[in-house]
Amino acid sequence: MSHPRPATGADLPAMRTVCALAYRENPLMRWVLPDAATRDDACAAWLGPALERYVAAGRVDVVEEGGEVVALAAWRPVGADLRAGTGAAALPRPAGVLAALVGPGRAAEVLQALAGAAPHAPRPAGPYLNYLAVHPAAQGRGLGSTLVRHGLGALDADAGATDGAPWLGTTDPANHAFYGRLGFRTVAEVALDPIGEDGPVLAVMHGARRAPG
Repeated sequence: MSHPRPATGADLPAMRTVCALAYRENPLMRWVLPDAATRDDACAAWLGPALERYVAAGRVDVVEEGGEVVALAAWRPVGADLRAGTGAAALPRPAGVLAALVGPGRAAEVLQALAGAAPHAPRPAGPYLNYLAVHPAAQGRGLGSTLVRHGLGALDADAGATDGAPWLGTTDPANHAFYGRLGFRTVAEVALDPIGEDGPVLAVMHGARRAPG
């Protein structure tokens, strides 16, 4: 198994594809992008601009097999500003792409629902794991846990004295045990569709706060 390495701009096409295929049946994606026939392309389009910003201003590690990127982990370190990407007028924007895919009203509802996780962030602020994705053909080999442990170690080494615990949000109940084995625990559950009955529940999970390296 290849050792994780930092992602570069050249990895972005493969990263978009890995995320789209890995998240195809994710409860959040099924809720936001209900058309299964177009979900792969829509997911890649929506997440692509965010991944660009994470490569530019966050922390993204990837794993290759056979010269191809098959897994990635994207973190927002404490203090990172991912809003503008590589320039103040950088396009496309994740929110803008989502509005183009599902309409401005629905996009606003989705983003407002996802913002419900913010009050449950650790205090003081800690690094946030936004994306962890493994290509379906490479799952079951420990790549996801390798990436999380690698990222936690690197973030620990860079942490400031006031940095809080690492954290994440997941709508897939199957992920709870996986992250539990990596030291995360559920601190809150946020219903993303509190009016309807078909929306997913976002579990907010915190890891252990670690001493700066």
